[in-house]
Amino acid sequence: MKIEFKEDGFNAITTITSTVFEFRLHNRVVDTALFLAPSVRAKRSGFFILKTVITGKASQVLRAYEALKVEASR
Repeated sequence: MKIEFKEDGFNAITTITSTVFEFRLHNRVVDTALFLAPSVRAKRSGFFILKTVITGKASQVLRAYEALKVEASR
């Protein structure tokens, strides 16, 4: 699983990329991040390579990014 954070002034983007073998972990991580930072938007795509892009205000996306790192390390 690969998690990237990119800040662009007011907005920020976090990208989560994983394989189909990590499907359950990918969904758990994304759901946890969206639960802890409810004002962000997520867009999912892919079948064999799962990719989720979380966008929003920098402070909210940073909060989601920190939750992503903690949940992915479990």
